[in-house]
Amino acid sequence: MFTVGLLAEAACAIGCLIVVITWVRDRSTKSYSWWILGFLLSFLGVILAAQRQTLPQLSAFGVPGFFALFGAGALWCGVRVFDQRPLPVLALLPPLIWAVGLPFAYPSYALRQIDYNLAIGTMTLLIGLDLWRSSSRELSPRLCIALICLFETVVSYSQAIAIFVMRDEIGAGPLRGWLTFAPFQSAVAMVAIVVLGILMIGERSERRLRDLAMNDQLTGVLNRRGFFETCAARLAKLSGKSCEIAIALFDIDYFKAINDKHGHPAGDEVIAEFARRAARAIRQGDVFGRIGGEEFALLLPNTTINDARLVVDRVRATFSDAPILHDNIQIMATASAGISNADARDIVLDRLMSAADSALYAAKKAGRNRTSILHPVTPTDRDAAPIVRSSS
Repeated sequence: MFTVGLLAEAACAIGCLIVVITWVRDRSTKSYSWWILGFLLSFLGVILAAQRQTLPQLSAFGVPGFFALFGAGALWCGVRVFDQRPLPVLALLPPLIWAVGLPFAYPSYALRQIDYNLAIGTMTLLIGLDLWRSSSRELSPRLCIALICLFETVVSYSQAIAIFVMRDEIGAGPLRGWLTFAPFQSAVAMVAIVVLGILMIGERSERRLRDLAMNDQLTGVLNRRGFFETCAARLAKLSGKSCEIAIALFDIDYFKAINDKHGHPAGDEVIAEFARRAARAIRQGDVFGRIGGEEFALLLPNTTINDARLVVDRVRATFSDAPILHDNIQIMATASAGISNADARDIVLDRLMSAADSALYAAKKAGRNRTSILHPVTPTDRDAAPIVRSSS
């Protein structure tokens, strides 16, 4: 049991130390404070539990159990804060089970073990189910922690049942071996959770770096790289299917004049507002990004040319119908758009983008604040001339 306690103490101490080091480097993440508290409480709980022979009153009154339960609850709170979700009220349920059952279990070590295993099993069940629901179901640190917690639930509940059935033989026979194994595997699980927690933090940092590389900092939408990579992935899924795909390019009209008249901060606000209004006007599943200074692109999967025009005109109307407020100045702005579409079986993204760009040029040449459509040349109509249609 000494080795088991030492292993659990080491896991808690290492977990706390790693989180402290990470917190010192990045104090903006509030979840680290919860994790530090959780590991400290768990560490104290393990130490006090190991002193059961020298401090029997602490064990009898359930002090180590409270530290362990509140420590696990704090770790769960840290995960919820990490995910930017509200704190779990249910984290108070396991300590309540422990507190309510303790007066009845006080005279008997076996009954206290039953009460504690029911409480800690409920805690790991709640944490495991919460992590399971918030995971992507793909193999990940979060999913592994969820599975470990659910396994711990099975072990804790099984231990409670075994003690209840054979409580008169708690110090001998097969029950003694089981009670020796259960804390050991729990200590191993704690070490695994610490390692997986570190991986989960690293996964989050990697995702943040990817977001920085793929998203435009001014508008929050996909940048040029993010747009083309997302389009390539989406088109790969649609490759060979019989459906139409449309591309639309937008350009804010007379943007240089807006910059010259109102200043670059106002120009930035116009760009950001176009992105916000466009994001509200497009459909779920469309891919939208900023690919240049005042130029945006929109991929519309499974969309006919007429449906694409409806979406594009809705974007333009949403942008131009209301003024943009900057430093108490109302700025009216419009946008031009070019659309091209093709069958998914014949699509070449560069050719489709080039056709949409030609349509956008036609819209600007025709007076701006309008939408133009151009069908690209495909392998089946290479001898045909492109058709351009424009409407305001």
